[in-house]
Amino acid sequence: MTDSHSPEDDHVNSDRSVAQLAWAIESSVGSSLQEGEKEARTGNIDNAVATFHTAFKWKPSLKFDPKVKAQEFANKGKAERLIGEGERIVKGGNVKEALADYTEALKLDPKVEISADSWNSLCRYGSLHKQATDVMFACDKAVALARENASIFDSRGLARALTGNTQGAITDFEAYIAQTQDKDSKARRQRWVKDLRAGKNPFTDAELEKLRK
Repeated sequence: MTDSHSPEDDHVNSDRSVAQLAWAIESSVGSSLQEGEKEARTGNIDNAVATFHTAFKWKPSLKFDPKVKAQEFANKGKAERLIGEGERIVKGGNVKEALADYTEALKLDPKVEISADSWNSLCRYGSLHKQATDVMFACDKAVALARENASIFDSRGLARALTGNTQGAITDFEAYIAQTQDKDSKARRQRWVKDLRAGKNPFTDAELEKLRK
């Protein structure tokens, strides 16, 4: 019987083995990098550095400092947790503490992702707890990120009304009125607009209390 094995087969098998080894190395590197990031984000910096060093053993050509990268991810993780904590506590009226959380988060990671909804929470609940001036910047950031969101205009309208920007408040409430399909909410905002146009303040303590519920 004729042996069908040829030198070309050896080359094919060799190429396949090289490709499989390269894939295995890249997979190990990717897993180590992901695990290191996860460890760093939860504050386990030493473990993250060790894991990144493992990735370097597999791929010495990696171009970053394990300690620096671990600290970056640790800062990002802490910043994200601070934003989450700020969102939570502002609802209970701890506005200054929430602002401090957002501020600290941005110091730790200036590029931390803060969603329109997150800025809106700071804006709305800060306003409902009578600190609209302090959270106005958050209202503007929320609107800039999600101009199609009626609720965000509604929150800024509230903040504007409470800080004396009557025309700005009317404009925002009218934007909400034009977008919402909720008849009761629309009617309530229409009453606010009517009061504001008449020079009245619709946001009495009683009204703010209802809105906080």
